Formats: sequence, C-alpha cells, structure tokens
Amino acid sequence: MAKRFSLEGRTVLLTGASSGVGAELAERLLDRDCRVIAWSRRPPEIESDADLVHEAVDLADSAALDAALSGLTTRHPDLSVVINNAGVSERGDFATMAAAELDRLAETQIAVNLAAPIRITQHLFPHLRAQASAMLVNNSSGLAVAPTAMNPVYCATKAGLRSFTYSTRYQAERAGGRLKVVEVLLPLVETPMTASRSHRGKLSADKAATRIIRGMERAEAEIWVGQAAILRRITGFSPALARRLLKIAGG
Repeated sequence: MAKRFSLEGRTVLLTGASSGVGAELAERLLDRDCRVIAWSRRPPEIESDADLVHEAVDLADSAALDAALSGLTTRHPDLSVVINNAGVSERGDFATMAAAELDRLAETQIAVNLAAPIRITQHLFPHLRAQASAMLVNNSSGLAVAPTAMNPVYCATKAGLRSFTYSTRYQAERAGGRLKVVEVLLPLVETPMTASRSHRGKLSADKAATRIIRGMERAEAEIWVGQAAILRRITGFSPALARRLLKIAGG
C-alpha cells in the first residue's frame, strides 16, 4: 500500500477555483489548514478566509499565465501541492457549426485544458521535486479513455493530459520520487460547466471533491471518481465496449 500523503498545513496552488469542484476542493483544503492560492478569473464562491489567496488569472491567455507564474515560488516558497483543476468543455458539431466558431472554441479548450497544465508543470516541476514531499494533481476525465461524439476537442485535450501525466510521473520517479504525480478521472459532475446538459447520472461537486481529497491523502496515482470507476472496469475488460457505450451515451 502506498504511503499516505498529509495535506495538513500545505501551501496549494489550485486552478479553476471559482465554483464547482474547484470551490469544493478549496473548502476542504482550508479545513486542513492549507494556504490556498486560487487561480481563476473570479474569486471562489466560498466564505472569505485569511488562508485563501485569490489571484485573477485567465489560463487561456499565455502571457497572463506566464506573469502569474513569474515569482510564484518566491512569493510562496513552501508551495508543495499543485492541482490543475480548471477545465472548459464546448460541444462541437462539425456538420452544423461554422469553422470559425469551432476554431475559437477549440483554441480556448486546448489552452485551458492542456496547454496551461503543461506550462504550469514545466515551470514548477523543479521547485516541487526539491521539496521534502510534494504532489502534482491533474484533473482529467473518463472521456480521456473513451470519448463522446459531440465533445471532440475536450476529449482530445483530456486524452493528451492523461498522456502528459504519465510522462511527468515517470520523470518524477526518475528524479527521486519525492514528487507524487496524480491523475483524477472525473465523470460528468454537476457544475456550471455542465448545467446545460440534462443527465440524471451527474455526480455532485461535493462528492467529487470528497473523493479527490481522499485519493490524494491515500497517494493514489489514479483517482477514478464516481461512474468513471465503472468505466475503468469496463475498459479493463473491453476497451471497444467502453468506447461504444460512450459513443451511444454522448450522442
């Protein structure tokens, strides 16, 4: 069994903290006496707390992200946990939507879901691996394993993030293993991002955050949340069946 990872008193960088899973994660981290640096365009929808530092960062803007990263570890030298939680999902119907609109939506999803976590990791990896213990968490999706029809770019970014997480984990292990690299595979969660989608199987953001925190404290390399855990079992039995099920479910 993997050695447990204590979150108590950590300084944590959390992206996408304004609402949904991010806001729930921020609350749980604050309950563990963490200092939470929340990167989002809007402040988190939670009660004000002296240990919550909100920095307005638009992850789709590479220049703004670079500015936020500059001096981050000087301002917060004890930073030891990074959670790449921010995500954007847009439907893309190639048959009915204009190419210019598809391009715009794709650029945002690629920037936020994939390019930003890569950039954050590359900048902060040396700092994190130098800590006595540290953790990097990438929030991916079950759709990284089996995509749907109407979210092609979102699924592709999550598949890319999953691959990137594997490579980062290999490098962290080769660098001594003090940095744990974790992937969270989420199902459809009830958040502002998914509010327009009618689906009876949505998991609450509260339950999703509870499972993520538990998995982090158990130092699980992969945290399969809710129905994503069922998808994991189906994929282990038949990847083709998993893809077929998501093709039908996703329209």
